[in-house]
Amino acid sequence: MFKSLMDGILLGIGVAVPFGPVNLLTLSYALVSFRSAFFVGFGALMGDVFYLTLLNFGLLHFLNQTWFLKILAIFGFCFFTYIAFLTFRKKPKNLEIQKSKIDKSYAKSFLKGLFLNLLNPYVIGFWLSFASLSVSNQYPIALTLGLVSFIFIWILALPFFVGKFSHLFKAKVIYYINVFSALIIEYFALNLLYKTFWG
Repeated sequence: MFKSLMDGILLGIGVAVPFGPVNLLTLSYALVSFRSAFFVGFGALMGDVFYLTLLNFGLLHFLNQTWFLKILAIFGFCFFTYIAFLTFRKKPKNLEIQKSKIDKSYAKSFLKGLFLNLLNPYVIGFWLSFASLSVSNQYPIALTLGLVSFIFIWILALPFFVGKFSHLFKAKVIYYINVFSALIIEYFALNLLYKTFWG
């Protein structure tokens, strides 16, 4: 059982740590507000829990249809691009006052994280792959617990450590991080569209 738990944790590290759209958005928010950054990650985690629930009821395989993944890719592209635009348009002079704005929008932060995961076909692909791992594992509950536990620890740790040292980030530095994040998120958006229709 312990080995299954550790395997789940290692899988969680592989899934949660690489900087994709959710982590980049969390990083941008963590420079301004720990709570908003946490809710972005928590929303993404709830997206994972949603697909995990569908997996347990055997419904996730239904979503793995070509037509559905193409529709999802279009919505995902639009949503990723929208997030990239919102991140990119923040000017250096406005970043100092963002805290008061972000602190009042935990629900929006949660929804952004949630939809970043729900509208990403690769998340469905991951959970379908996880299904085969889970079936072949002697202790699937321990495997799942390890995975979800690490993801939760990560969504606490990332904004905490970034927020802890946020005083080192001046408005101009935050602006450049936002620009970089926006470009990477848009790359994911274009890559998603390309791989779905032409890849």
